[in-house]
Amino acid sequence: MSKLKFNNLPEILDWIREPSHKGHLYLLEAAIASAKGSEKGSFNVGDKVIFGRPNGRKHHGFIVKMNPAKAVVDCAGSKWRVPYSMMEAA
Repeated sequence: MSKLKFNNLPEILDWIREPSHKGHLYLLEAAIASAKGSEKGSFNVGDKVIFGRPNGRKHHGFIVKMNPAKAVVDCAGSKWRVPYSMMEAA
């Protein structure tokens, strides 16, 4: 089997459609789902976090709610919707 390249979409689609690759597709789906949720998976409600712009002011707070793409963070009474990628554990 030749190596698949990202710029060769028709060949990739042909590979995906082959019935013999069905088991591999489940592994790929699991890996993709894990990669997408990896940022969210490292946080829980009640965790203390720091967020802000990379070279700007940092805010400290704790997670009060978790949504699929963003968490609601309470910072001294103010609530912010923050993407998981912009947060780090305090």
